[in-house]
Amino acid sequence: MLTIEEAARAVGLSERQLRRRIEATGPLLAPYLRRGDKNRLLLDQGAVEILRDVEARRASGATLQDARAWVAVSVRGEHGSEAGQASGQAPATPSGEVAALRELIAELRDERDRLRAEVDRLLPLALPAPRRRLPWPFRRRPSSG
Repeated sequence: MLTIEEAARAVGLSERQLRRRIEATGPLLAPYLRRGDKNRLLLDQGAVEILRDVEARRASGATLQDARAWVAVSVRGEHGSEAGQASGQAPATPSGEVAALRELIAELRDERDRLRAEVDRLLPLALPAPRRRLPWPFRRRPSSG
């Protein structure tokens, strides 16, 4: 079992980046994480391999969510075999890929709904207040030209 510091060196990330990757890949890494003395987070080699795969995908230009979804498909599609995790190959059956895409679509819909709610909350603040019409004695008279 590796500490956060050791795992960060093994993957090639800072400790902060590694913690963020662990948060982003939470359910995928859950079987590989343990708590040690003083509640320290410990990772086993399976977690390190998954994080390396995620970083390899991310380095090749994929977003973190896409990389996580791809690795999730390969891990679930290979039924946890160590060879499939290390190579990062796609699963033999398309059903795992479909499930990962559905998960990604659900995440995107949640993000869209969150952003729409944020826009609805901020839009009234961005619009100018409606102008009040002055009573008739104070109105500006049209200039005769």
